[in-house]
Amino acid sequence: MFITDDDFARDFYHQLTGKGRLADALEGHELVAVDARNARSATVLSANGAAPARLTLARFHAPRTCGSSALVTELVFAFPPGGAAGHSAPPSHVTVVALLDQPPFAGGAGKPRPALSTAEATALIRRVADRAEVSTRGPAIALLHPPSLNADQAADAGEVVALRSHYAVGFRATFSGTVAENKIDTTLITGVAVTDPDVRHLHWVVRPVRLRLVRGMIARTTSGVRYSLRGAVASAGGGALLLVDEIADVSPRDSRVAAVDAATRHVVAAQPLALRCP
Repeated sequence: MFITDDDFARDFYHQLTGKGRLADALEGHELVAVDARNARSATVLSANGAAPARLTLARFHAPRTCGSSALVTELVFAFPPGGAAGHSAPPSHVTVVALLDQPPFAGGAGKPRPALSTAEATALIRRVADRAEVSTRGPAIALLHPPSLNADQAADAGEVVALRSHYAVGFRATFSGTVAENKIDTTLITGVAVTDPDVRHLHWVVRPVRLRLVRGMIARTTSGVRYSLRGAVASAGGGALLLVDEIADVSPRDSRVAAVDAATRHVVAAQPLALRCP
């Protein structure tokens, strides 16, 4: 996983090596690799669950070598074979986030409610999108297309993940409204909620926002991201952490995946999605 933060890189390099300035080590180099097998363990979160992991290597990338103006810390983890991590360790080539500042733990999604059928799930996404249209308090607009179940689709789509007592719903729904004679604006409303199937008790984990679309993309004059729900993990305290992709049309480098506490809305861990490191 990757962390783009100058202070974190400098502090973590000093913690691992006991040496002084990371800038001195990177002088004339694109990266510096440090054996990190004696560092603290961590918990890696993915759609498979939470898996305790051992940090084995830290690579510190100089500014601008990964497409970021900040220092980038790359952390390489290993998962003990078998044991608690066996079922929840992520497969290869999936995006993960890691909890570095708390004792490691293992866990799946808990004991979730039964999964909804495709028809039930798409109907729930639509009900949540309609509720978002009302709660964002803009001009009245109408849903353009029924949503489909597809976490990789940029618009007119959503996801439903079963939790212990409710369902988590992510959505990207397009709406249209007449703004002048013979002129219609297209608006994207996106967010993440936890709700019951009838949407009687809805809690916004990521509050919905209205974003104006131009040729299917978020307008450059608008600062905003699309939210896609990738899964849920039972936290160490018994709650739920939602794994949410935040996709930025205007500035792709700002896209990230975040683990969000469903109850408090607090982002407990995140990592960028658009880095390209050598």
